[in-house]
Amino acid sequence: MEAIVEGVFQGGEPYLRVGRGRPLVYLAGFALDHANPTGRMRKIALASVQPLALAGFEVYYTSRAPGLSVGATFADIAAGHAAGLAAHFGEPVDVLGHSTGGDLVLQLIADHPEVVRRAVVASAAYRLGPVAKQAQLAMIAGLERDGRFRADALVAGFTQHRVLQRLLAIPMRLTVLMKVPKPADPIALLRAEDQFDVYDRLGAIETQTLVICGARDYFWTPEMFAETARLMPHGRLVMYPDAGHAIVGREDFVTDVTAFLNAP
Repeated sequence: MEAIVEGVFQGGEPYLRVGRGRPLVYLAGFALDHANPTGRMRKIALASVQPLALAGFEVYYTSRAPGLSVGATFADIAAGHAAGLAAHFGEPVDVLGHSTGGDLVLQLIADHPEVVRRAVVASAAYRLGPVAKQAQLAMIAGLERDGRFRADALVAGFTQHRVLQRLLAIPMRLTVLMKVPKPADPIALLRAEDQFDVYDRLGAIETQTLVICGARDYFWTPEMFAETARLMPHGRLVMYPDAGHAIVGREDFVTDVTAFLNAP
């Protein structure tokens, strides 16, 4: 692997660059800190994009800009990304987003399609699913109340099995032991995503877009994933029947994304 390069886009969005080849901007999922990850989280982040780098892409693992203003919208955040991509690359580039990053990709190609060559929307849909919305409202409430992250609010999105939910909730509840140093950024992002909705605009999105997901991702419904792809003129759906929300590390995910981005 090539050396890892740290940088910042024009709008303040930090990135980790790895690999060599055609640029692929990877918009990361939700994170408590709007900065390049460090320590264990850095290893997890790089593990998610290194297979794409090995597949021949120069991957930019990208977070959100710090210091989000109160009342910022998803359109505002997407506009910042668009300005940064235009200034950095000077031409349309491939963009992949997972979860919250996938929602941002949809906002980006709805508002600023000129900066995107092809788009990959992973584990996301045109608006938050019912389980995702409930979980995020619970996380907002916790962060606003005492600056603590209630990760156990996410359990229902990972499994519908009641016993597994109780078991999974045990380690996730430990997150409340640590206060979030700068809760304003994750609160602003979660509130912006809570209002995100591009359903009525899907039919006007001309960008070639791959919607890729797991049928056992309970944050959304399978119908929402399918509808997102179906309503876009150049949308395509890949759904793994045995997968949940965390699909990025799968070998078939890398194969399908690479084939889509490299197709004539």
